[in-house]
Amino acid sequence: MPVWWPRFIIKPRVRLSRPRFRMPARPPDIVIFGAMFLAVLFILGGNIYTLVKTPPAIAVDASSNPILIAPSIDVQLGLEGIVASSVIFIGTVGVGLIYLASKYVFQPGYATRLMILGAVLAGTAFLIISYLYGLKT
Repeated sequence: MPVWWPRFIIKPRVRLSRPRFRMPARPPDIVIFGAMFLAVLFILGGNIYTLVKTPPAIAVDASSNPILIAPSIDVQLGLEGIVASSVIFIGTVGVGLIYLASKYVFQPGYATRLMILGAVLAGTAFLIISYLYGLKT
């Protein structure tokens, strides 16, 4: 140190390094799974057909009553795809709850409640889809 430098001021010894630029981190797995899950629901609901064909969301019959489900298999209204996607989502949540119940082996009461709720959701979704298909045929 020089002689004229006061002793109560300490000269810092800092080594500055160059900043490193990296690629951004990968999104979390749950975000990727959620995006893929929503894409699959969108496709399974028949919404690609709805986007390409651009049918009306709600149709009317001869006596001007609204029809929410077209009575033909080769025609789909706009609302049908949304309803089908929602029902498939409910069924998938039910199956997921049944799978989640297998992780609670040492809590049989909780596991039983999860399995019953999952079975009710999956069964309800199956019955709704069967009913909608029966209306179309």
